[in-house]
Amino acid sequence: MTLVLGELSSFGIAMAADSAVTFTNPITGLSYARPNAAKKLHFIPYLEAGISCWGLGEIAGQPTDEWLLGFINNNNALLTLQSFAEELARQLNALIRDPGVGTGIAGFHLAGFEEYSGILTPSFYHIHDGVSTVLRGRGIAINTNQFNANHDMPPEIFRRDIGDGWYITRNGDYVMYAEIFGSLQDYFESLAPRGIIIPHSQNLEERAEYLVFQIRTMSEIYRLSNLVPGIGGGIHYLTINPDGLKSQGIKY
Repeated sequence: MTLVLGELSSFGIAMAADSAVTFTNPITGLSYARPNAAKKLHFIPYLEAGISCWGLGEIAGQPTDEWLLGFINNNNALLTLQSFAEELARQLNALIRDPGVGTGIAGFHLAGFEEYSGILTPSFYHIHDGVSTVLRGRGIAINTNQFNANHDMPPEIFRRDIGDGWYITRNGDYVMYAEIFGSLQDYFESLAPRGIIIPHSQNLEERAEYLVFQIRTMSEIYRLSNLVPGIGGGIHYLTINPDGLKSQGIKY
């Protein structure tokens, strides 16, 4: 289990991820979670971009977060988001032979800025196997039985559709999260006629704080329930604006 969030807005890019890893005892079949066991969010310095991972806990015999860091360090000749995303998909297809490929077993959020009409604009790739509901909604067909470098939010669509709003992608154990925060967002919007605005984000840092709040809330809900606390531990975050990395860190 995990929960990773990636958001594009007029402020810039904010990303956050929990750090818990869920293990299953092969003999008993019982699962347990270990907090602070993985760094699922990384900054890519040569692209001024962020990337997070969800799904499979291991790739090529390594923990996925460690494999991803090695991929970042070994591919600094890739100087565009597109080339990075496509090479990541290529290597995943070469390395992962899991029979579940095609069902959405793993993915990576890649976000950075690309130039569009002379302006640096947020751009988001989602590299994963299985169906892309975003691309399907645009009438774009892909081979779902492999990993694809899906350009979910190109700069031109961001400029056309997002405006002063935001675009968020959530993955991992996100179903309950989506239900809870969908309902909470509806409630927050109902407060607007009373002059109460939540979240009242004024800058990129506050957008990141709101993502951290969402993950922390889900972590506490899992901790207080009878579920395996598969969302938990320190929450890594980062923010990027057109000038590059603005902030990164971990909050508990």
